Amino acid sequence: MINIALVGYGKMGKMIEEIAPKEEFNISGKYDVINPVKEHLKNNTDVAIEFSTPASVIENIEFLSSKGIDVVCGTTGWYNKSDVVKDIIKKNGTGFIYASNFSVGVNIFFQMVKNAGKLINKYPQYEILIKETHHTRKLDKPSGTGIRTAEYLLEGISRKDSFTSDSAEPAFNEINIISERITDVVGKHEVEFESDADTISLIHNAKSRRGFAEGALLAAKYIKGKKGFYKFEDVFSELIK
Repeated sequence: MINIALVGYGKMGKMIEEIAPKEEFNISGKYDVINPVKEHLKNNTDVAIEFSTPASVIENIEFLSSKGIDVVCGTTGWYNKSDVVKDIIKKNGTGFIYASNFSVGVNIFFQMVKNAGKLINKYPQYEILIKETHHTRKLDKPSGTGIRTAEYLLEGISRKDSFTSDSAEPAFNEINIISERITDVVGKHEVEFESDADTISLIHNAKSRRGFAEGALLAAKYIKGKKGFYKFEDVFSELIK
């Protein structure tokens, strides 16, 4: 049995609570701005699943790790401070696993994008565009998943070496990420390869938050009792065996 603290009890936290198998997981606490984890943390917690905000995530990670709690982090918008988080985890000897997107389907999508980038590299007539659409409550733009999609493409496409966001006229060497925020959209990511002759599209469209919640629970089982800093997509093949 794994005792889980839900840090950020919004729609994702509630979905995790709803689907977590009772024989495998016990929800030891539910925390949000009204019930802050730093003030009300219960002692019987093995792993915290953190879905809060970019403004509070580093503070939450530091606090949880200092209490010896392993962390699954689904909050985005902090990756420019990854060295800070690595130092926190190393200092406290705990485990940490994060993802721009914990969905199993998205991680399959990532692998397809990675392979497509290698193919498109041979055909310079194709221009590349990423579109990402989320609900209006999502604060970061572009999304972490949109950025990770761009990074996978940049690994394979030699004529591109950076990405830009919502540009009306991206430079030749840039991949443009167009972001849109619409009420009640879970999350949609699309890559378009456009030429004068045709358009090739890869799309992941989340129907609900269930896929994200399932991935976060997989990550919680993986990280319990481990030490170190892990990226979900790097251990994805191991997680789904």
